[in-house]
Amino acid sequence: MDAKVPCLAVINDSRDDLMASSSGGVFSILSRHVLAEGGVVYGHAFTEGLHVKCVRVDSIEGLDCLRGSKYVQSDMGDAMRRIRDDLRVGTPVLFSGTPCQVDGLLSFLDGGHDNLITVDIVCHGVPSWEFFKDCIDAEFAGRDLVELRFRDKREGWGCGGGGTVLHNHKMKDVPFAPEVSYYYKRFLAGDVYRESCYRCPYAGGERPGDLTMGDFWGIDSADAGLDSRRGISLVLANSHKGRELLPVIKKSSTWAERDALEAIAGNDQLRHPTPRPKERDVILKRWRERGIESLEDQYKRETGHSVVRWRVLRSLKRVFRPLLRRED
Repeated sequence: MDAKVPCLAVINDSRDDLMASSSGGVFSILSRHVLAEGGVVYGHAFTEGLHVKCVRVDSIEGLDCLRGSKYVQSDMGDAMRRIRDDLRVGTPVLFSGTPCQVDGLLSFLDGGHDNLITVDIVCHGVPSWEFFKDCIDAEFAGRDLVELRFRDKREGWGCGGGGTVLHNHKMKDVPFAPEVSYYYKRFLAGDVYRESCYRCPYAGGERPGDLTMGDFWGIDSADAGLDSRRGISLVLANSHKGRELLPVIKKSSTWAERDALEAIAGNDQLRHPTPRPKERDVILKRWRERGIESLEDQYKRETGHSVVRWRVLRSLKRVFRPLLRRED
């Protein structure tokens, strides 16, 4: 990608939006701007049965389901046709998705549109929904899973998540993190992605969106003058339209201009696709032949001690969290 592209580090000024977001909450800023102009937002949400689908939102209240990371393949459904119909009647549209989804939309529309803003995310790759469903069914067996969060900031900015289950007629929060979830571990290892993800032309190449957004991993937050505890968004302006949106983002955030090389250094997927691990074929073959239970059982045996240690550390964080809040 172009190392000279304008680059911002962004923290949403709204604490509610920030805490509901996986990184710095820049998606919420853009969404609120488009909705205020009478537009609509297309993003990705968990639907019934933990499917991830592209959905249309036309109100601030509807944004809740779009915030947060969903590390699984999303179903576009009829979203492209609906976007085309919205544009034809002059409705401003914000679309956020993976680079391949953005490029697919632009191809479907035969190019960009004055009323369309496209945002591509920094994407590692996506596993299939079938693999995800089998893992989740095994990991939450016997419990009614109400909500799943891949990223949860109640313990700080990072990759730890959580879930909410209904058990014995009571709502209960449960951990969902690489230390306790086989699926999450495999996702971060990058060895269960779609085959095409390992040859992604957008990772390290030209970005199709007006803006690129993601986590600003590796930022020198002290030099930038930013507090990284609740997340920092990376924003790259890839087009003239994207550059025109930077003042909109700045108006509702604490921000710092950064060198794009810093963002590239902290995000492998801005340099090259995820390498294809040798373990991928073994894992998927065993899943198809023996079922996910064999993989889950082995994972539990291998990580038993580390899970106990992780739960202890997590409990200690909860004890000291009120002290950290007093420093805010």
